[in-house]
Amino acid sequence: MEVNKIYHDDWMNNQLPDKSVQLIIADPPYFEVKGDFDFVWKSFDDYLIDVEKWAIECKRLLADNGTLFWYGDAKNIAYSQIIIDKYFNLLNNLVWENTNNHKQQIRFNPDLRTFAPLTERVLVYEKKGQKTGGELIFEQFLKPQNPFSKYLKIEFQNAKITNREIAQLFPSKNGGLTGCVSNWLNGDNVITEEQYLIIREYLKFEYLKKPYEALRKEYEELRKEYEELRRPFNNERFYGDVIRLPNYETANHDHDTPKPEKLTREFILISSRPNDLILVPFAGSGTECAMAVKENRNFIGFEINEKHANYGNKRTDIIKAQASLFF
Repeated sequence: MEVNKIYHDDWMNNQLPDKSVQLIIADPPYFEVKGDFDFVWKSFDDYLIDVEKWAIECKRLLADNGTLFWYGDAKNIAYSQIIIDKYFNLLNNLVWENTNNHKQQIRFNPDLRTFAPLTERVLVYEKKGQKTGGELIFEQFLKPQNPFSKYLKIEFQNAKITNREIAQLFPSKNGGLTGCVSNWLNGDNVITEEQYLIIREYLKFEYLKKPYEALRKEYEELRKEYEELRRPFNNERFYGDVIRLPNYETANHDHDTPKPEKLTREFILISSRPNDLILVPFAGSGTECAMAVKENRNFIGFEINEKHANYGNKRTDIIKAQASLFF
């Protein structure tokens, strides 16, 4: 399929291969909240049947180190979460508060008989078995291949020296033995150059002859591979699980439920890398697609409303044209 294009089609008709996308930003109909597309199901149970179909397809398409964002309404997102939890590991249930002035004014309505509805939810998922932060990948990839631990084990064995003897070179503050040696040998921690040289001197320079920087270079190359295997997460602005951002774009794109460019860009920057492929199953006005191009990512979008699909493609074309002016 051609990338950087919104297809006028149901996204379930995609021809994408398994595990081919690194990020999915799904903003599906919320069910009878806003917009004609929200009122096409006979019942909520029918809607949830589709949610499960969508979740299964997302599981097929998402890379092992990918991230899924799933928007929903505060009142019914829990029902979708129960379904999606069967296929993915939940990382966060984000709360997005729309800080538009006109939205915030709702709270001052004296006729309101509930707390003012100012928020929407965004479920954040990773593939099952990945573990948050990449601990599983660390255990399976980086730790067993750590060149420091491999080399230290061989040299300590050749020198016929015990872990306890080495540990005595690095007493703890209270005078006891530390666990540093076992951590080095297990690959949990990396020995420092100062510690390395202390041990080499203790062994009368007959062992640990390999330069520390050579081992360090091996380790950094391995770590680079490891980082590529991990799920991207680069939260430079230190967002918590409640995000307060305005949405001034409601009237700009002739769509009932456009999402803020700022929020979308943050999701993309935090959870993907340049040139990654982003799937947008419900493209709507094309915000996610346009912001993907703006942030040097690729996308494939789907939208069943032809007017919105055409508009979204024009919107992304404008971003592409702007970008070409600087290259």
